[in-house]
Parts: sequence; structure tokens; C-alpha cells
Amino acid sequence: MVRDKCRHLWNKTNLRDGFIVTENCYHCNKTRVYFSYEDAPPKDEYKEGEHYFNYAGSAQSMKFDLECEKCKTIVTFEERMGLMQCAGCDESCHLNILSKICEGQNIWVYAALAYKAGEEIDLSVDKLDVLTSHFTSRLRTPGKKILVVPGSLRKSPHTCRGEMLRDVGMLSLTPET
Repeated sequence: MVRDKCRHLWNKTNLRDGFIVTENCYHCNKTRVYFSYEDAPPKDEYKEGEHYFNYAGSAQSMKFDLECEKCKTIVTFEERMGLMQCAGCDESCHLNILSKICEGQNIWVYAALAYKAGEEIDLSVDKLDVLTSHFTSRLRTPGKKILVVPGSLRKSPHTCRGEMLRDVGMLSLTPET
């Protein structure tokens, strides 16, 4: 898909603001995550089959796709909910261990959280590479890099206290006004 002859220069396109919404079933503890494009996150309780879903929280985020300004290839990220930086809450968490190793190498590590039909999935290696390339290309500090990794490296999505990053202006070269 993206490993062709073009030396891609990725730019965000199709920007859509919204919220990552998390709901829990108090009957069986099932967790559901989805993206809402509403102006405020929905907080309705509802029953679906045997499940009783309640609002558990939300985080502001943005959906976007990336387009190469050279060859016009577009990579879609509909399943990506957001990026999370490890908060170091569990010493045995793979994401925490990787983050600590990379910190010494001047690499910031972000986990790409992705969901399909409410269930957590991992982005493909190609999509992780595209995100890594896009965000690293925006850095101007020599030797600094960004690595985007699968969200499944977290020990547990239920206990992780990582910080969700709001993508608007993330790593922007111009200050927000």
C-alpha cells in the first residue's frame, strides 16, 4: 500500500472533531468504545440485548486521514480513535517498558488506539508506519523521533491511565492562537 517508490510527505485531510466515548455494561462488565461526532459526548443509558450500557467517560479527539502531497495517496484511519502517551502506571506493561527504553534514545512513544464495532483492534503495520512518518516529519528538534505503536501493548485498557492526546495542533509548527 504505502511502501512504494514515492518518498511520501503526509498531510492531514478529512479532519473531523469529536469524542472517544467509553461505555460499560454494569451487568457483565463489557466495555464498548466508539467515536461520536456530536458537539458533546452522549451520556444516555440504554439496554441492548442482555447488556445495560452506562456512560463511563470520554476524551476529545479528532479523526483524520493522511494524504501524500506528492503522489496523492490517501490512507484512511476510520478505526483510529486517538493517540495515547504512557503514564507509567504499571512497571510490567509492555508499553511502559518500551516507552522507557525509547526515552533514552530521544523517541516519544504513542499508542494508537483503534476500535472496530466497539471492540479494540490494532492498526496495520503500514498504517502505524504512516502515522509515525507523519508525526516525525513535523518535528524540528534534531535527533528527536516519534514511534506510533499498537494500543494492544498496554497491559490492560481497563486499568491504563495513559494520557489521551488531543490531535488538534499536535506537534504543530505554529503556536495555537
